Amino acid sequence: MAKKWLVILAMCATLAASCAKAGGESAVQDGAKGQYRGDLHNTGVFEVSGLPELTGEKWRMQLGGKTNSSPVLAGETLYIGDEAGAFYALNADDGSEIWTFQAQGGIRSSAFVAGGYVYFLDGKSNLYALDTREGKQAWSVELDNQFAEKNKDYWDYYYSSAAVAGDTLYLGSEGSLFYAIDRKDGSVIWSYALGSTVHGKPVVTEDQVYAADNQGKVTALDRKTGELVWSVTHGSIHGGLAYKDGVLYYGSRDQYVYATDANTGKQLWSYRSPSGSWLGSSAAVSEEYVTIGSSDAKVVHIFKRLGGEHHLDFRLPSRVFGSPSIAGKIAYFGSAYTDNSLGIDAFYAIDLESGQELWRFDGTKAPILSSPAIGDGVVYYASQDGFVYALH
Repeated sequence: MAKKWLVILAMCATLAASCAKAGGESAVQDGAKGQYRGDLHNTGVFEVSGLPELTGEKWRMQLGGKTNSSPVLAGETLYIGDEAGAFYALNADDGSEIWTFQAQGGIRSSAFVAGGYVYFLDGKSNLYALDTREGKQAWSVELDNQFAEKNKDYWDYYYSSAAVAGDTLYLGSEGSLFYAIDRKDGSVIWSYALGSTVHGKPVVTEDQVYAADNQGKVTALDRKTGELVWSVTHGSIHGGLAYKDGVLYYGSRDQYVYATDANTGKQLWSYRSPSGSWLGSSAAVSEEYVTIGSSDAKVVHIFKRLGGEHHLDFRLPSRVFGSPSIAGKIAYFGSAYTDNSLGIDAFYAIDLESGQELWRFDGTKAPILSSPAIGDGVVYYASQDGFVYALH
């Protein structure tokens, strides 16, 4: 009998350990259906059917100003902010306005939806938490804003977007401080001083959080304490990091695409984009491919994820600053020739294996700096013409 009870106790202990581990993973994946770049690893991959064939425009909704931020789809609602500081909740089916909220500064960050609240940052470094049903402010907190009115860079189009894991929110600011914030009340759990602003969305894993700043430093911090684990420096990084199977993927203004070991910071491979091209886009990372846009090279680079072999380039007449999104074997992205209104910008869907253009939507013409959100049979994006578009 004693042996029997010992066996039962051992099984219970094993189950408890498994549940604790599973609970940790669950906490990391909190809110995964309502966030910029699709998940906490920023892969840009959406587990939906996507839009293999284009019928046309489903709807368009005019905002109060142009926008650089990306729409975030959570359930039947689309969330996005604009340069005039208005933040919107839209009906994803027809584009009708559900509610709006006026922030104190322009909005170039993209939202995170979790636990009935939506979180975003404005250009004055104010972080907001709004109730998703009515758009009422639950709290706001002013973060480090020492660079908010300084060092303006014409080619830097974004502010930091938040990542939420469990009850903790991680993001950069319009200063040098990177934060872990209690999402229930906006209180600071810890902060870490970097060399510059973080304008991408951080990557969150089980034990660490990773951020890239505008001086080109990629930093790994302990999630719980904010203590430095490692850092490496490249050229300026304006996009976010993407993570898969222990590897970080990202581009830089130094003209290179990088794959870096997330545990050690060791460079695994790199690729130089031709024509002295910046890589301001964030990478999209599927099981097979790494996809990233370039500026002056006017190509979207596609690499084999395992080994980093250059697979192919998709050439187009304009630049790509917004980050591609992937559903199945298809990458979706818009182009942005921002220093001249040439009317050459469009939204594309390409086959990742062949590089073939499946379709393009030319109805926008204005630069597209946002990254698309993808649903079943519909794709959403915003443009500098001040409209949010839904294609089906």
